[in-house]
Amino acid sequence: MTQITVSENERNEENLMYVQSASSEIFSTAGCTARIVKASGRILLKINCPEYYKDAVKSEIIDKVAEIVAIKYKYDFFKGCLHVGGLSSLEREILFTSLIAADLEDDKRYAFDKFKCNDEIAIDGTYNFRLKPLKNKWCEVADCVPQCFLNTQLKEFISYLLENKKKRVYIDDGRVYDWHYRRLKRSSLLDGESAKIVREVLLSNCGEVELSGQIPEEDEFYLREYYSDKIIFSNGKIN
Repeated sequence: MTQITVSENERNEENLMYVQSASSEIFSTAGCTARIVKASGRILLKINCPEYYKDAVKSEIIDKVAEIVAIKYKYDFFKGCLHVGGLSSLEREILFTSLIAADLEDDKRYAFDKFKCNDEIAIDGTYNFRLKPLKNKWCEVADCVPQCFLNTQLKEFISYLLENKKKRVYIDDGRVYDWHYRRLKRSSLLDGESAKIVREVLLSNCGEVELSGQIPEEDEFYLREYYSDKIIFSNGKIN
């Protein structure tokens, strides 16, 4: 057996819980054990893994760690520096989610490369000392966002993000799945519970939504607002 350790400041325990939850399938398949412990102001996720599966398990862990940086850290960054007027509080959350989604895959790849060299992965330390170019990029994005952002502009921005995207996301009784029908939980890295399904769909970077079952009225409203004829029901595509 070999051990892989992921650590964070103890106030960010939910980040390690996300790694543990989002990686649970491969942990089970590979026969890994994982536990969260506290030590000297740090919170640690310790994964014991058979040596044969180490590379695959480590790659999955780092993928989830990169998501934490590209979603949670970026979200906190924008919430701290962007004070946008003209939108409701929920629409501001949707704007932040859209800004994250715009470069999510690129940001993930960059972060992944910075984490992949070590078996002891310190999320906050790597972010603070090795990901400064990523933070500089986010600063440039923030500088381009107007201080007043109308809901019509938000709709136009989201429409732009969806251009030429062909993959489909599935919503089944409020749970969101990607095109391989894997459960998506990225929105758990964002604050609040309002329009959680819509924000999950935005973070999926898909261009179409297939909907089965009931969803909250709030989510239905914003799905229709931003995805309109890209929503597919069991009885076909509607406007």
